[in-house]
Amino acid sequence: MVNIQEERAVGHARARAQSPGEPPTAEARPAPALLAAVHQVAIIASGVLAGAILATWLTEASLGNSAQLWIEYHQAITSAYTRALPPLGGLALLAALATLAVTWRIRPTRWLVLAAVGCLVAGFLVTVVVHFPINAEILTWQPSAPPADWQEFRDRWLTAHVGRSMAALAGFALLVVATTGRQRTAASPG
Repeated sequence: MVNIQEERAVGHARARAQSPGEPPTAEARPAPALLAAVHQVAIIASGVLAGAILATWLTEASLGNSAQLWIEYHQAITSAYTRALPPLGGLALLAALATLAVTWRIRPTRWLVLAAVGCLVAGFLVTVVVHFPINAEILTWQPSAPPADWQEFRDRWLTAHVGRSMAALAGFALLVVATTGRQRTAASPG
């Protein structure tokens, strides 16, 4: 049986012996099964998140200028979305961070995954800083008697949602593209 510490030391020595910018040798690469698993979780979770966010955007576009309809819609979905989407976004972010950790030595993949992590963090910040406070305010309104400035709240919510949608979609796309880069790097002779 091979000593795990010796095996790690040999792998680290091989990784240090490589020229900078050169893709890691097979011995220095992370376990392919672990890499594939965390990367797939990141892709799936970020894809479902982006889909839910884009579906919300499409629904918002169909509500028109009816204050009552817009308020009722937000009051109906806020609770379910708040329970489901932040944990899903957290899973996507954690899986993307794990992917980043295991692909750190694979330069093209590293930058793509790092950009995806940035997009997921940006979307999370928009949600917490903009949407959560507006959603909390909307939950206190009476749909049949909206506040005079309801359209200002709606416009801020929608503007932030466009940014969040673009960040979610970009994060998902970057993770998908990173799979292609990772597969090309893995196929290159080591």
